[in-house]
Amino acid sequence: MGVADGPSRWSIEKFGFAQAVALRKRVPAALKRAVERAMDAREASEMTSDHAFGSVRWLVQYEELHHHLRELPDVTDLRPPGAQFRITVCAGHLLLPWHYSTRSDADIARTRPERTLSRFARALLALCGPEPRYQQDTLPLMPLTDQEADARSELREAVERLPVEPKVLLIGYACNSEAGLLRVCWGEAALRGNGDLEWQHVEELPMPGDAAQGRRGVAA
Repeated sequence: MGVADGPSRWSIEKFGFAQAVALRKRVPAALKRAVERAMDAREASEMTSDHAFGSVRWLVQYEELHHHLRELPDVTDLRPPGAQFRITVCAGHLLLPWHYSTRSDADIARTRPERTLSRFARALLALCGPEPRYQQDTLPLMPLTDQEADARSELREAVERLPVEPKVLLIGYACNSEAGLLRVCWGEAALRGNGDLEWQHVEELPMPGDAAQGRRGVAA
């Protein structure tokens, strides 16, 4: 899964050529900035653990995606009920960030999501993700608690208020608190009954150039 020289046919079909070109540049820049903010928070906390890094990164990944993409055509947002963040919606696609690894050599398509994919992300994939092509007989998952069922119902109501029925597009990235952003990719995956992801398309995005972007810069 190498980085192509330009937008793929898949991304052009979803967003149009100009929008695909812009997203290809701005999405990695947004995640780079989010990781930098989390690194700053870890340094300021003077903690030896990554607690500050992880908690800040989780929140600002949504903030930076919205900040970097909000001026593009056909971009809006969805604020989940009770959430402190909003999900960027572009051309009918919910752009859902996912920190899948701390290693640059990790293949997202082979990553087991049970420890890294949040309950919220799973709920969104269950509501708006594609259907899996194949289903294997698996042990039944733990049933939703009353609180989880209520939260998913409220999320469904919020999604239904959007002008068009959206689809989830996963924005996967690898990073750690020492090296920063390591890898970015995006694609579509179905949530299987056993909690695994079945990738229907995934491709790598180019890493932002430090010389062109600058540590604090916003993609043009």
